[in-house]
Parts: sequence; structure tokens; C-alpha cells
Amino acid sequence: METLREEQVVRLEEALLKKMEERLTPLMEQAARDAARMAMQRLRLDMMAHISRHEETIQRLAKAAVAADHIPR
Repeated sequence: METLREEQVVRLEEALLKKMEERLTPLMEQAARDAARMAMQRLRLDMMAHISRHEETIQRLAKAAVAADHIPR
């Protein structure tokens, strides 16, 4: 009798764990997608800022080169 109850408890626990896994798996997958999306967006913003700084430097150097060409030697 005791063994039968233990087996029932084990079966119920397994069923409960399976249901929890079925519910949590999609939530975890969505959380992972959201985290990846946020990381990619942050990376894009960082890269755009980095490129922008380089563009500003290039423009400044180009203006300096044009100005240097107008200086008599």
C-alpha cells in the first residue's frame, strides 16, 4: 500500500513538472529573444555612435586639409 502511494506521488510530481516545463519553456524562449533583441539594439546604437565620431573626425580633418591648402608657402 505504501509503495503504491509513493508511486502515485512520483507520477503526480512528474506530471506537475511536465506541465510546468510546458508553460515555462515558451516564456524562457521569449525572454531569450527579448534579451537578444535588446542586446542587438544596444550594439547598433553603440556602433552608430562610434561611426558618427569617426565621421566627425574625418570631416574636421578634411576641413583642416582644405584650410592648409590655402596657406601660402
